[in-house]
Amino acid sequence: MRRWFWLVCVLGLSACPKDITKTPVPQDDVLVVGRLLSASESPQEPGVVTLEVRMAVPDSLKPVMRKEGRPIVESQEQTVAKVRVDRSTVCVVEGVPGDVSRLRVGQEVVAVPVSGSCAMVGTKTLLADAAEVYDFRSYQVRFLTKSLEEVPAWVNERQDPGKVNSSGREVSPIPLKSGKVLYFSAGLVPPLHEGEAPRGAVRPGMARGDKLLPWAEKGGLRPYRTQFVNGAWTPPQELVFPNLADEASLRVTWVSEDETALLAELRLPEKEPQLVQSTRQGKGSWGPLEAVADAAGKAAGDGQRFGTQLGAMVWTVYEFGSSDLWLKFQDQDGQPLEPRINTLGAEWAPRLGPNTTLYFCRGDRQLLFAKQTVSEVRLPGNQRLPLLEAAPTADGALLFYRLPRYTPYELDWDIYVSRKEGENWGPPVPVDAFRPQ
Repeated sequence: MRRWFWLVCVLGLSACPKDITKTPVPQDDVLVVGRLLSASESPQEPGVVTLEVRMAVPDSLKPVMRKEGRPIVESQEQTVAKVRVDRSTVCVVEGVPGDVSRLRVGQEVVAVPVSGSCAMVGTKTLLADAAEVYDFRSYQVRFLTKSLEEVPAWVNERQDPGKVNSSGREVSPIPLKSGKVLYFSAGLVPPLHEGEAPRGAVRPGMARGDKLLPWAEKGGLRPYRTQFVNGAWTPPQELVFPNLADEASLRVTWVSEDETALLAELRLPEKEPQLVQSTRQGKGSWGPLEAVADAAGKAAGDGQRFGTQLGAMVWTVYEFGSSDLWLKFQDQDGQPLEPRINTLGAEWAPRLGPNTTLYFCRGDRQLLFAKQTVSEVRLPGNQRLPLLEAAPTADGALLFYRLPRYTPYELDWDIYVSRKEGENWGPPVPVDAFRPQ
């Protein structure tokens, strides 16, 4: 999306049909770009906010357009967009998702409409439901990176390999020991400019000498372990496996409570994903990675063992450009989970919680199957925080998950934690700042 297409969206509204009625007339979806005039909460729908935006070319882009010789054509008519923001909207300010109340009147903003929601009332009022709302700076960083005269420091300033979260990717949290031990997988994200190094903390196992290993250079993942000791998290240590190829991407998805067995998803170039396992004696070295023979499906991965003697297993099967969850019990064949869980969407990242609850992802949503019902897992706030890969501790008191920063080209994922508060979850806390009790 590093294009100027949205300028056409802004200016093209002046050519909309001159309908003089007050009945909304459906229009092609357009990106809402302009200055925030007001934000008002609906008295009939608590938590739903209507943003009024005067649509125009952002001032911060005009110098760049002049420098590149691009014409700056302002619409002669002042089109105002009324954008509906509800609990399903993601609101991004300074690269971080949160509540729409962080936006300020007078600020330049961008609203990405829900598909099919745009309509015109008369000639000067656009209506739209927002899938995403950005302060313009965040949108520019994310999608118009080449137009930036200077990249904000928050994009790539976190380079400390002694921390869990960095300006790279930290995903797939696996908490143990009541949240005092954490396994996770980490990797780098593409550089801002050609010829530069990928972004993120270069951790042990990512490089040999001064040269990145192929898996790290090409956006792969490898697993790490950290532990909360003496009031702080230890520097993450890599998990080492015999004969693991330099180009292999490996993401651990389950570790036994005694840390003597694990499952992981192995990806090699031009091969299907594979669910693999490893064991060790006590605190010794991990053994070779071996295929999990009873993981049925064309391409298996992202699995978890559970039950008596860990004889049951749930995992992800990748087929037909999508994915479903499969389940097997001890001495039984695996089979797909029921239609309330497996749909036409992509289901992945199964994680077991207390009382046989199942956390899993469907597309870009974090869901929970409990009491025979599928529901969305939400964090505090009126707008949606797009968490993924939620994993509870064994007692269900803590939930570890990943949240994004909206950085150029690829999202920068970090690991967060929430405490259980009644039937809900508390606010997200970055894992490096979290203190288990």
